[in-house]
Amino acid sequence: MTAKPGEKKRDRALYARLVESYQADRVGIFVDFDRLNNPRSPVWNPWENITPLLLILIGSLTLMFFVHLLLGTATMVLGVIFYLFVMRPWIAQRVYRRAIDAATENLHNWNLLWKMGGLVLTLNYMNKTRCVAPDGDWRAFVTRYLPEMELEGVESYNAFQAVQRGADSGPGTSRLQDVNM
Repeated sequence: MTAKPGEKKRDRALYARLVESYQADRVGIFVDFDRLNNPRSPVWNPWENITPLLLILIGSLTLMFFVHLLLGTATMVLGVIFYLFVMRPWIAQRVYRRAIDAATENLHNWNLLWKMGGLVLTLNYMNKTRCVAPDGDWRAFVTRYLPEMELEGVESYNAFQAVQRGADSGPGTSRLQDVNM
């Protein structure tokens, strides 16, 4: 299913508006940890999921065989509690940060994470207004709730850029060289 060029341009504009709104703290992007912390996810890291469990298992088995069975069992129980209350939130924070960074980096990443169902959009001033992936339409959400903002100085900047482009490509390009000499 290939999108038409007009749709791609519209998607890029809507995505830019979404990222701008996120950076301006008008919209929140939440991550569904359970959907994105699996091997099919582009933000999944196998080492941060497997290494803590392997260390707990190997450490407790070592204590069971070489020190005492009761000490190894207690280490296993304490290790599982440590994993649930310390390591799991740490992993969730890292997945959240990687997902947000990837989602706000470019439209392709955004669409991948949206199709996986790992993102939720909410308006910061209306928490009940939300768009949940993959069933929700983020394009319609952005169009409806995130109007284009007028920024001060945009016209001046665009005029300056047009003059610069004209000066760089026209016969007056040697003016800079003349001034510097």
